[in-house]
Amino acid sequence: MAIGISMIMLTADAPICAEDLHQQLAEYWRGLPPVSEFNEDDGTLSLEIGGASLIIAKMPAPIPWSDLAGPCATSLLWKNAADEVKQHTVHWIVTITGDLEPLRLTKILTQATAAALATCEEAIGVYWGKATLVIPKNIFIDFTKQVLPHGAPMHIWVDFRVGKDSDTSSSGFTVGMKALGHMELETQGAPEPPSELRERLLALAGYVVENGPVIQDGDTVGEDAQERIRVVYSDSSFGHEDKVMRLTYETASTKNPWWKPW
Repeated sequence: MAIGISMIMLTADAPICAEDLHQQLAEYWRGLPPVSEFNEDDGTLSLEIGGASLIIAKMPAPIPWSDLAGPCATSLLWKNAADEVKQHTVHWIVTITGDLEPLRLTKILTQATAAALATCEEAIGVYWGKATLVIPKNIFIDFTKQVLPHGAPMHIWVDFRVGKDSDTSSSGFTVGMKALGHMELETQGAPEPPSELRERLLALAGYVVENGPVIQDGDTVGEDAQERIRVVYSDSSFGHEDKVMRLTYETASTKNPWWKPW
């Protein structure tokens, strides 16, 4: 049975309102199967939706800063993440379980999280733990409403961590592809600046999520016939426990970068 979790950060205690959540889900996600079996009990809301069980539970304490410090420091979506995230005093845990494919499960979790955010004035954002991302409330809702109906909102599902490993090359890796049912991506010694490497990883990850595991061990990828980058299934250099898809450039460096997943 698959499981997905998100955490909603609040600056003050607030009730979890089943009626408001139901209204949000019905208004914005008309393609969702009917919601059923609503139950409210002492700060916990549970329901059935799309063949999955969803539980929203109130936790009367902030998310530990040790879990948030790294994601806040590297966040691209939340400009003042560290200062603002430290203001939260309560959090809700949104949990979904069911015999669903990872992508379907993640979509429902995203929609439910966005709906819960929209019902709560005290909510300031989301900690998407499978990708170690912190995402501001409005950005998460906007991606869910505007991007998800047309494709995978990769910016809120996957962290693309990139950096220079020499004056002329970059390294990078993803965090969050595993939760979507796919191998993480990584590379070292890429002969391109971090911004271009990030866009490459973003495009490749999005392609895999939309099309499935179509890139095989030993395949080559690139933007044109002259750009040949080989994909190799290998052990991770960045701490991932499972095999990853490593992008190997013809002139790739083997220097070990100093940074790693949180």
